Amino acid sequence: MAHRCGSSKDDLATLHARWLQACARRGIVLPPDRLREPKRLLARLRSKDIVTVPQLLRRFDALSRKLQQNVAYDLVIHYDIHQAWPLLIDQLADPSHRAAYADALSRFETGGRATAYFVEVGRRELASSTPDRTWLEAVILGIAVANDRNAAELLVEIFERPDLPGWVRGDAGDKLGICALIRDRRTALFRRCRAAVLRGLSDASIDVQFWSMYVIGSLAVDYGPKPRTRASDFHVALPKLRQIAKRDRRLAPGYWWPMCGEAADVIHCIVEGRWPDPEAAERFPSRGQRGSSPRD
Repeated sequence: MAHRCGSSKDDLATLHARWLQACARRGIVLPPDRLREPKRLLARLRSKDIVTVPQLLRRFDALSRKLQQNVAYDLVIHYDIHQAWPLLIDQLADPSHRAAYADALSRFETGGRATAYFVEVGRRELASSTPDRTWLEAVILGIAVANDRNAAELLVEIFERPDLPGWVRGDAGDKLGICALIRDRRTALFRRCRAAVLRGLSDASIDVQFWSMYVIGSLAVDYGPKPRTRASDFHVALPKLRQIAKRDRRLAPGYWWPMCGEAADVIHCIVEGRWPDPEAAERFPSRGQRGSSPRD
Protein backbone atom coordinates (compact mmCIF):
# COMPACT_ATOMS: atom_id res chain seq x y z
CA MET A 1 0.00 0.00 0.00
CA ALA A 2 1.29 3.46 -0.84
CA HIS A 3 2.71 5.37 2.10
CA ARG A 4 0.73 8.53 2.71
CA CYS A 5 2.59 11.66 3.75
CA GLY A 6 1.25 15.14 4.28
CA SER A 7 -2.17 16.30 5.42
CA SER A 8 -5.52 15.22 4.03
CA LYS A 9 -5.67 18.39 1.93
CA ASP A 10 -2.70 16.99 -0.02
CA ASP A 11 -4.43 13.67 -0.70
CA LEU A 12 -5.26 13.34 -4.40
CA ALA A 13 -8.37 11.28 -3.73
CA THR A 14 -9.63 13.95 -1.33
CA LEU A 15 -8.97 16.66 -3.93
CA HIS A 16 -10.91 14.61 -6.47
CA ALA A 17 -13.90 14.38 -4.11
CA ARG A 18 -13.79 18.13 -3.47
CA TRP A 19 -13.68 18.81 -7.20
CA LEU A 20 -16.80 16.68 -7.72
CA GLN A 21 -18.56 18.50 -4.87
CA ALA A 22 -17.64 21.89 -6.36
CA CYS A 23 -19.01 20.83 -9.75
CA ALA A 24 -22.24 19.69 -8.10
CA ARG A 25 -22.63 22.99 -6.22
CA ARG A 26 -22.28 24.89 -9.49
CA GLY A 27 -24.81 22.65 -11.22
CA ILE A 28 -22.21 21.23 -13.63
CA VAL A 29 -23.21 17.85 -15.04
CA LEU A 30 -20.08 15.97 -16.11
CA PRO A 31 -20.33 13.48 -18.99
CA PRO A 32 -19.28 9.88 -18.21
CA ASP A 33 -15.97 10.11 -20.08
CA ARG A 34 -15.08 13.29 -18.16
CA LEU A 35 -15.69 11.39 -14.91
CA ARG A 36 -13.70 8.33 -15.98
CA GLU A 37 -10.48 10.10 -17.00
CA PRO A 38 -9.52 11.51 -13.54
CA LYS A 39 -10.30 8.15 -11.91
CA ARG A 40 -8.12 6.36 -14.48
CA LEU A 41 -5.27 8.79 -13.87
CA LEU A 42 -5.55 8.47 -10.09
CA ALA A 43 -5.43 4.68 -10.44
CA ARG A 44 -2.29 4.90 -12.58
CA LEU A 45 -0.66 7.18 -10.05
CA ARG A 46 -1.60 4.85 -7.19
CA SER A 47 0.08 2.00 -9.05
CA LYS A 48 3.26 4.07 -8.88
CA ASP A 49 2.77 4.82 -5.15
CA ILE A 50 1.75 8.41 -5.85
CA VAL A 51 -1.28 9.32 -3.74
CA THR A 52 -0.45 12.77 -2.38
CA VAL A 53 0.55 16.11 -3.87
CA PRO A 54 4.09 16.06 -2.38
CA GLN A 55 4.65 12.62 -3.91
CA LEU A 56 3.36 13.86 -7.26
CA LEU A 57 5.71 16.84 -7.22
CA ARG A 58 8.74 14.70 -6.32
CA ARG A 59 8.09 12.00 -8.92
CA PHE A 60 6.51 13.96 -11.75
CA ASP A 61 9.70 14.01 -13.86
CA ALA A 62 9.84 10.21 -13.77
CA LEU A 63 6.39 9.86 -15.38
CA SER A 64 6.02 9.27 -19.09
CA ARG A 65 5.55 12.39 -21.20
CA LYS A 66 1.98 11.39 -22.02
CA LEU A 67 1.10 10.78 -18.37
CA GLN A 68 2.66 14.12 -17.41
CA GLN A 69 0.46 15.89 -19.95
CA ASN A 70 -2.69 14.12 -18.78
CA VAL A 71 -2.00 14.70 -15.10
CA ALA A 72 -1.22 18.39 -15.65
CA TYR A 73 -4.37 18.98 -17.68
CA ASP A 74 -6.90 16.74 -15.92
CA LEU A 75 -5.68 16.83 -12.31
CA VAL A 76 -3.44 19.82 -11.55
CA ILE A 77 -5.72 22.35 -13.28
CA HIS A 78 -9.07 20.98 -12.18
CA TYR A 79 -8.00 20.26 -8.61
CA ASP A 80 -6.38 23.72 -8.29
CA ILE A 81 -3.07 22.31 -7.05
CA HIS A 82 -1.35 25.68 -6.73
CA GLN A 83 1.96 24.31 -5.47
CA ALA A 84 2.28 22.41 -8.74
CA TRP A 85 2.57 25.61 -10.80
CA PRO A 86 6.15 24.83 -11.95
CA LEU A 87 4.80 21.66 -13.58
CA LEU A 88 2.39 23.75 -15.65
CA ILE A 89 5.19 26.10 -16.68
CA ASP A 90 7.08 23.09 -18.03
CA GLN A 91 3.99 21.91 -19.92
CA LEU A 92 3.63 25.23 -21.78
CA ALA A 93 6.06 23.89 -24.37
CA ASP A 94 3.14 21.80 -25.68
CA PRO A 95 0.97 24.17 -27.79
CA SER A 96 -2.09 21.89 -27.67
CA HIS A 97 -3.00 22.89 -24.10
CA ARG A 98 -0.88 26.05 -23.78
CA ALA A 99 -3.85 28.39 -23.39
CA ALA A 100 -5.48 26.20 -20.72
CA TYR A 101 -2.26 26.01 -18.70
CA ALA A 102 -1.73 29.77 -18.96
CA ASP A 103 -5.29 30.47 -17.87
CA ALA A 104 -4.84 28.22 -14.83
CA LEU A 105 -1.51 29.84 -13.94
CA SER A 106 -3.18 33.26 -13.91
CA ARG A 107 -5.33 32.01 -11.00
CA PHE A 108 -2.64 30.08 -9.13
CA GLU A 109 -0.77 31.66 -6.24
CA THR A 110 2.85 31.72 -7.41
CA GLY A 111 4.24 34.75 -5.62
CA GLY A 112 4.41 36.66 -8.90
CA ARG A 113 6.78 34.15 -10.50
CA ALA A 114 4.32 33.00 -13.17
CA THR A 115 3.61 36.63 -14.09
CA ALA A 116 7.34 37.33 -14.40
CA TYR A 117 7.69 34.27 -16.64
CA PHE A 118 4.88 35.38 -18.96
CA VAL A 119 6.20 38.94 -19.16
CA GLU A 120 9.60 37.60 -20.20
CA VAL A 121 8.01 35.35 -22.85
CA GLY A 122 5.88 38.23 -24.11
CA ARG A 123 8.92 40.48 -24.48
CA ARG A 124 10.70 37.71 -26.36
CA GLU A 125 7.84 37.24 -28.80
CA LEU A 126 7.33 40.96 -29.43
CA ALA A 127 11.04 41.32 -30.17
CA SER A 128 10.82 38.54 -32.75
CA SER A 129 10.33 39.25 -36.45
CA THR A 130 7.70 36.46 -36.42
CA PRO A 131 5.90 36.50 -33.06
CA ASP A 132 4.29 33.18 -32.18
CA ARG A 133 0.54 33.83 -31.87
CA THR A 134 -0.11 30.87 -29.58
CA TRP A 135 2.56 32.12 -27.18
CA LEU A 136 1.08 35.62 -27.23
CA GLU A 137 -2.36 34.17 -26.55
CA ALA A 138 -0.91 32.30 -23.57
CA VAL A 139 0.90 35.41 -22.33
CA ILE A 140 -2.31 37.45 -22.41
CA LEU A 141 -4.17 34.77 -20.47
CA GLY A 142 -1.32 34.30 -18.02
CA ILE A 143 -1.12 37.99 -17.03
CA ALA A 144 -4.84 38.69 -17.33
CA VAL A 145 -5.46 39.50 -13.66
CA ALA A 146 -1.92 40.33 -12.53
CA ASN A 147 -1.58 43.50 -10.48
CA ASP A 148 1.80 44.14 -12.06
CA ARG A 149 2.94 47.22 -13.95
CA ASN A 150 5.18 45.26 -16.32
CA ALA A 151 2.23 43.04 -17.20
CA ALA A 152 -0.02 46.06 -17.80
CA GLU A 153 2.59 47.69 -20.04
CA LEU A 154 2.90 44.46 -22.01
CA LEU A 155 -0.87 44.29 -22.59
CA VAL A 156 -0.85 47.86 -23.88
CA GLU A 157 2.09 47.12 -26.16
CA ILE A 158 0.35 44.07 -27.64
CA PHE A 159 -2.80 46.10 -28.22
CA GLU A 160 -0.79 48.87 -29.91
CA ARG A 161 0.95 46.62 -32.42
CA PRO A 162 -0.71 46.92 -35.86
CA ASP A 163 1.41 44.05 -37.21
CA LEU A 164 -0.31 41.54 -34.88
CA PRO A 165 -3.58 39.77 -35.77
CA GLY A 166 -6.72 41.60 -34.71
CA TRP A 167 -7.87 38.76 -32.47
CA VAL A 168 -4.58 38.78 -30.53
CA ARG A 169 -4.86 42.52 -29.99
CA GLY A 170 -8.53 42.10 -29.11
CA ASP A 171 -7.66 39.52 -26.46
CA ALA A 172 -5.25 42.06 -24.94
CA GLY A 173 -7.98 44.72 -25.02
CA ASP A 174 -10.34 42.37 -23.20
CA LYS A 175 -7.86 42.17 -20.31
CA LEU A 176 -7.06 45.89 -20.37
CA GLY A 177 -10.71 46.58 -19.66
CA ILE A 178 -10.29 45.06 -16.18
CA CYS A 179 -6.76 46.34 -15.52
CA ALA A 180 -6.77 48.82 -12.62
CA LEU A 181 -3.22 49.96 -13.33
CA ILE A 182 -4.20 51.78 -16.53
CA ARG A 183 -6.97 53.85 -14.91
CA ASP A 184 -4.86 56.58 -13.29
CA ARG A 185 -5.14 59.47 -15.76
CA ARG A 186 -2.02 61.11 -14.32
CA THR A 187 0.21 58.33 -15.65
CA ALA A 188 1.95 57.84 -18.98
CA LEU A 189 0.44 54.34 -19.10
CA PHE A 190 -3.09 55.78 -19.08
CA ARG A 191 -2.21 58.25 -21.84
CA ARG A 192 -0.60 55.53 -23.91
CA CYS A 193 -3.60 53.23 -23.52
CA ARG A 194 -6.02 56.07 -24.26
CA ALA A 195 -4.18 56.88 -27.50
CA ALA A 196 -4.19 53.22 -28.54
CA VAL A 197 -7.93 52.72 -28.04
CA LEU A 198 -8.81 55.99 -29.78
CA ARG A 199 -6.82 54.79 -32.80
CA GLY A 200 -8.44 51.39 -32.48
CA LEU A 201 -11.92 52.78 -33.16
CA SER A 202 -10.91 53.17 -36.82
CA ASP A 203 -8.88 49.97 -37.12
CA ALA A 204 -9.58 47.57 -39.97
CA SER A 205 -10.10 44.70 -37.50
CA ILE A 206 -13.55 44.36 -35.95
CA ASP A 207 -11.88 42.76 -32.90
CA VAL A 208 -9.74 45.85 -32.33
CA GLN A 209 -12.72 48.16 -32.91
CA PHE A 210 -14.95 46.30 -30.48
CA TRP A 211 -12.40 45.97 -27.69
CA SER A 212 -11.32 49.60 -28.15
CA MET A 213 -14.91 50.58 -27.41
CA TYR A 214 -14.99 48.32 -24.35
CA VAL A 215 -11.74 49.75 -22.94
CA ILE A 216 -12.95 53.31 -23.54
CA GLY A 217 -16.15 52.50 -21.68
CA SER A 218 -14.21 50.96 -18.79
CA LEU A 219 -11.85 53.95 -18.54
CA ALA A 220 -14.68 56.45 -18.80
CA VAL A 221 -16.64 54.93 -15.92
CA ASP A 222 -16.21 56.39 -12.45
CA TYR A 223 -16.62 53.57 -9.93
CA GLY A 224 -17.00 55.90 -6.97
CA PRO A 225 -20.23 56.18 -4.94
CA LYS A 226 -21.23 59.28 -6.95
CA PRO A 227 -20.15 58.62 -10.56
CA ARG A 228 -18.71 61.63 -12.34
CA THR A 229 -18.24 61.92 -16.07
CA ARG A 230 -14.78 61.64 -17.57
CA ALA A 231 -15.99 63.10 -20.86
CA SER A 232 -12.99 65.40 -21.12
CA ASP A 233 -10.76 62.35 -21.63
CA PHE A 234 -12.86 60.79 -24.37
CA HIS A 235 -15.02 63.48 -25.95
CA VAL A 236 -12.89 63.17 -29.12
CA ALA A 237 -14.22 59.60 -29.50
CA LEU A 238 -17.88 60.65 -29.57
CA PRO A 239 -18.18 61.42 -33.32
CA LYS A 240 -16.80 58.01 -34.29
CA LEU A 241 -18.85 56.23 -31.64
CA ARG A 242 -22.04 57.97 -32.82
CA GLN A 243 -21.24 56.90 -36.37
CA ILE A 244 -20.86 53.26 -35.24
CA ALA A 245 -24.02 53.50 -33.12
CA LYS A 246 -25.97 54.72 -36.14
CA ARG A 247 -24.66 52.45 -38.88
CA ASP A 248 -22.78 49.34 -37.73
CA ARG A 249 -25.17 46.38 -37.45
CA ARG A 250 -22.45 43.71 -37.46
CA LEU A 251 -22.51 41.33 -34.51
CA ALA A 252 -19.71 41.96 -32.05
CA PRO A 253 -16.90 39.35 -32.34
CA GLY A 254 -17.81 36.38 -30.16
CA TYR A 255 -21.07 37.94 -28.92
CA TRP A 256 -24.72 38.26 -29.90
CA TRP A 257 -25.27 42.01 -29.67
CA PRO A 258 -24.37 44.38 -32.53
CA MET A 259 -21.49 46.83 -32.68
CA CYS A 260 -24.02 49.68 -32.67
CA GLY A 261 -25.29 48.50 -29.28
CA GLU A 262 -21.79 48.47 -27.80
CA ALA A 263 -21.13 51.94 -29.18
CA ALA A 264 -24.33 53.24 -27.58
CA ASP A 265 -23.23 51.78 -24.24
CA VAL A 266 -19.83 53.45 -24.45
CA ILE A 267 -21.35 56.81 -25.36
CA HIS A 268 -23.42 56.51 -22.18
CA CYS A 269 -20.26 55.73 -20.18
CA ILE A 270 -18.54 58.87 -21.48
CA VAL A 271 -21.51 61.17 -20.95
CA GLU A 272 -22.90 59.74 -17.69
CA GLY A 273 -19.85 58.14 -16.06
CA ARG A 274 -21.44 54.70 -15.74
CA TRP A 275 -22.57 51.76 -17.85
CA PRO A 276 -26.22 51.92 -18.95
CA ASP A 277 -28.85 49.72 -17.37
CA PRO A 278 -29.74 47.57 -19.20
CA GLU A 279 -26.57 47.07 -21.23
CA ALA A 280 -26.50 45.96 -24.87
CA ALA A 281 -26.08 42.31 -23.85
CA GLU A 282 -29.52 42.55 -22.21
CA ARG A 283 -31.20 44.85 -24.72
CA PHE A 284 -30.44 42.56 -27.64
CA PRO A 285 -31.68 39.01 -26.99
CA SER A 286 -29.53 36.17 -28.26
CA ARG A 287 -30.84 34.39 -31.35
CA GLY A 288 -28.15 31.74 -31.42
CA GLN A 289 -25.77 33.69 -33.64
CA ARG A 290 -22.48 35.24 -32.59
CA GLY A 291 -20.13 37.53 -34.43
CA SER A 292 -17.09 35.93 -36.03
CA SER A 293 -13.55 36.47 -34.81
CA PRO A 294 -11.21 34.85 -37.32
CA ARG A 295 -8.15 33.19 -35.78
CA ASP A 296 -6.03 33.71 -38.89
